[in-house]
Amino acid sequence: MNILALLLFSAFIGSMWLLPSATPILGVVLILFSLAIAISSIVKKHKQVENPRPKIAKDVLIFVLTLLLIIFFGGLAGLFANHYASLRFGAVVDFVSAIAASFAVGYLVKMGAKKISR
Repeated sequence: MNILALLLFSAFIGSMWLLPSATPILGVVLILFSLAIAISSIVKKHKQVENPRPKIAKDVLIFVLTLLLIIFFGGLAGLFANHYASLRFGAVVDFVSAIAASFAVGYLVKMGAKKISR
């Protein structure tokens, strides 16, 4: 699995230079593959439990909701950071600040979701 994930990621990065029209398709494949790995690990985790369906459904629901919150709030934070940094510093700094803000908000949402789900 790890080799396949690494191969998909390197194909995604390589497609940006060699075949830019295939990049969105490979991006979607990479996201779906990552989601499939996460959901399969949830299923393996609850395989030995008596009546695993409700627990699997709960964990998958928490995972999907957390992922959606991270994407939404990370995107908003990146958008605001990009806007305010671009007014003063330029394109490179606004890109870096948007990425940093997006990751920071994603981490905070993940930690909050862990505390709520326990």
